[in-house]
Amino acid sequence: MLRFARNSARLVRHLAVGALALVALQCRTEPKEDEGLLFRYNEASGISSLDPAFARDQAHNWVIRQLYTTLFETDSSGQLRGLLAEAWGSAADGRSAGIRIRRDFAAHDDPCFEGQTHYLDAHDVASSLQRLKSPATASPGAWLLETVDSVWAASTDSLVLTLTAPDPALWSKLSVPYTAVVPRQAIARYGADLSEHPVGSGPFQFKAWQRGQKLVLRRHPNYAERDAQGQQLPYLEAVSITFTPDRQSAFMAFVQGELDFLTGIDPTYKDQWLEADGSLKAQWRDQFTQRTAPFLNTEFLVVRYGPCNPSYLADVRVRRALNWAVDRDGIIGYLKNGMGVPAHGGILPAGMPGYRPAADWATPWSYRPDSARILLQQAGILTPDGRPKPGIQPLVLSTTASYRDVAEFLQSSWTQLGLPVEVQVLPSATFREDKAQGRLGLYRASWIADYPDPSNYLMLYGESGGPNVSGFSGLTGYNTFRAESDPSKRTQQAAQLDAELHRQAVLIPLFYDVSLRAWPKEWGGPPPHPMNELDLRRVRKSSN
Repeated sequence: MLRFARNSARLVRHLAVGALALVALQCRTEPKEDEGLLFRYNEASGISSLDPAFARDQAHNWVIRQLYTTLFETDSSGQLRGLLAEAWGSAADGRSAGIRIRRDFAAHDDPCFEGQTHYLDAHDVASSLQRLKSPATASPGAWLLETVDSVWAASTDSLVLTLTAPDPALWSKLSVPYTAVVPRQAIARYGADLSEHPVGSGPFQFKAWQRGQKLVLRRHPNYAERDAQGQQLPYLEAVSITFTPDRQSAFMAFVQGELDFLTGIDPTYKDQWLEADGSLKAQWRDQFTQRTAPFLNTEFLVVRYGPCNPSYLADVRVRRALNWAVDRDGIIGYLKNGMGVPAHGGILPAGMPGYRPAADWATPWSYRPDSARILLQQAGILTPDGRPKPGIQPLVLSTTASYRDVAEFLQSSWTQLGLPVEVQVLPSATFREDKAQGRLGLYRASWIADYPDPSNYLMLYGESGGPNVSGFSGLTGYNTFRAESDPSKRTQQAAQLDAELHRQAVLIPLFYDVSLRAWPKEWGGPPPHPMNELDLRRVRKSSN
């Protein structure tokens, strides 16, 4: 018998189980009667698809969250809560699960509904998850459903999933934008064209999109959620997203009042905006509000295995030497204006279960260039007097332009050891393609948590294929951890696996990130979020 928990606390009734075309944007797409109803931000990396099955990064996730609804969501405190899911539970053996669906989420008006208002149901959820899982869709997010054997609607409000193995992270996985629900009528009508013709049930609906220039969303008039006072959400009338790739230009647009939101700090303007300690410069304090918060994001270098390039990266002594030679405090102090936590351990970031502070590690990664030089001599890379051996292949560190400063900082550190190092700066599209095809031997990466469970990080090295692009899959004990349902045991096992990644120096962690957001004083900005998600449902301009 399946049991359900509502709001993670109460048992509820048993589940009854049975068998956009491209358009030119006109001024009329944005509200003119009240400027405060329009919220504007820039997305430098651009948007290529409005189909949740292809929400591969933060830029896409932010838009998908506005357009669509997921079964679950993580709130600003990191707690999982039901969104479309009203009640949920698993069988005792963990191999079947059920969800009761809320029936008040109306889809956006669209011709596919033939003039009728459509409310999402379990059939829509089943169709969306089946589509995500199907090899024909070729979604990069299909790995989220790897443990799901089948999914079907037992009734209009009851969803049943059977699993190939227990998956304690299942509910969290169903909060990821990849799993957002698309009405089955839209899937049938638009298919692959959902990329440019999105039909969801989120707080905003599609209005117009001119690729590379602007995307406009309008308020969903039938959105299901209300605030604590009973007012319907969202408060905004529209969201306007521009795609200026030059981050300095976007920054200037923000300070000149042409944008309402600034997120992250780019080297091109960080010293114009921040003091050395990360606080807002005095000249901006009367105009803008700045908020920083912990952020489940690890910035690191991926070492490509099978084979390594150059081949000496296969030697654990070399990898440890590269780690010992990184001045992580220097990166945070000189390049990040104090924004971040030096990465002293493995892949798990600060705030994630299993993370341990530096004081809890016997040998945390610290700046020890002399130890690094000794290890390189032992590995035969350097001569006894510290010079590179003749013919040694150079390290090639690949990155994109936004992270050139970090790459060149590392290049300087490793060159001082005697290693030949080259920095390869690639266009973003080329970088993504070369990374996916395994053509990069050493490259800068970041992993923002898809969901707040350590499996989301450990899978990068514990599984073959899918999100594991390093080629390393020797993390002993990972399968045991993945199936563990006891929270305390799961956290302990996660810490042990993270320590094993550290012992083998499988990666070169750099820092654990913090998020930075800013907006004009007259705005009530979006709440912080441990995965830096953008929640615009309650954003509005002050009436004062």
